[in-house]
Amino acid sequence: MHIVADENMPALDDFERLGRVTRVDGRSLTRADLRDADILLVRSVTPVTEALLADTPVRFVGSATIGTDHVDLDALDRLGIAFACAPGCNARAVAEYVLQALLMASQHHGRPLRGSTVGVIGLGNVGGLVAAWLRPPLARAGRVTSVSLEEALAADAVTLHVPLIKGGDEATRHLLDKTRLRALNHEQTLINTCRGPVVDNQALSRRLARGDGPLTFLDVWEGEPLLNPALLEQVFNGSPHVAGYSVEGKRLGSAMLYQAWCRWMGEPAPAAPAVAERRTLALDVEDESQLLALLRYAHRLPEDDQRLRRSLRESDPGAAFDRLRKQSPPRHELHHWRHQGKVAPPLRALVSLLFESNASGSARPVPALHRPAGSSPR
Repeated sequence: MHIVADENMPALDDFERLGRVTRVDGRSLTRADLRDADILLVRSVTPVTEALLADTPVRFVGSATIGTDHVDLDALDRLGIAFACAPGCNARAVAEYVLQALLMASQHHGRPLRGSTVGVIGLGNVGGLVAAWLRPPLARAGRVTSVSLEEALAADAVTLHVPLIKGGDEATRHLLDKTRLRALNHEQTLINTCRGPVVDNQALSRRLARGDGPLTFLDVWEGEPLLNPALLEQVFNGSPHVAGYSVEGKRLGSAMLYQAWCRWMGEPAPAAPAVAERRTLALDVEDESQLLALLRYAHRLPEDDQRLRRSLRESDPGAAFDRLRKQSPPRHELHHWRHQGKVAPPLRALVSLLFESNASGSARPVPALHRPAGSSPR
């Protein structure tokens, strides 16, 4: 069996046992690369279209991503190709990024996160986890409730966690357009870690140019791998689409695709690997500044920002953006460690959730498998 996989996907040992694995640049993948491929494994940088797959032997496509906006599912249906993705694989990594951004914003604004309101727009795997983590520190203020989009946009901080839907009644492309961006002010914070086009980047740049727009954190950008240099200069913190780039998230994404392959083949899915003994992380968390230090032990958002800003000085910023993603420093989620240290009572529930082991606590995400009529593993 021949498996063609994005060169940045780790932990493909299970697929390597099926046959030969060829690694390719996901952004420049062509139909010629698939002339004798049985399985295609991609990430979000590869548009999976009928033109790419027509007249190839590919019968199974797996995307180690949460979103599917880069995949033409109708085309896969027509071609009889099964599809799987990995919703939730990097939810914890993104949630840690968002929590760190919220704490950085709270320091900048000079008000505690505990006394703030946070509008979480989109309650899927990532947004739901962000809301669950915020519930303990914010619940005492009585501010954990379902609200309208406009009410959410009036919160002290707004964090976006919706899929990219380009048309129809539930379209999210430019969900934050010039009208909604105009309503945000300099006392608010805006965080986008889902898809770049959910925010109208040109309108955001114009809003921030006025000097009274929201404190902005962007991990995703319209036009990736090229981005608007002026917008990067205007945001408080930018990063090259790496919010979900944890060691655990990447490995889980690959494992979920193999589980989906086994389900499609009618074979038993492999057991979850044994969890190695966790090392101890001894840090006190007695206030929000120490909570921020805890999160920065695993991942420092300002360093992502510095690397991205430097990359714009290179001759090919688009290639530099992709290189930053490929060479992103290895980063573990907090449950990689066991926590030991003093924790203030208001933060105990949150810290406990941050260190909850995937093996013993939160449920392991389940891959999504799409079986079009006429698809066959044999």
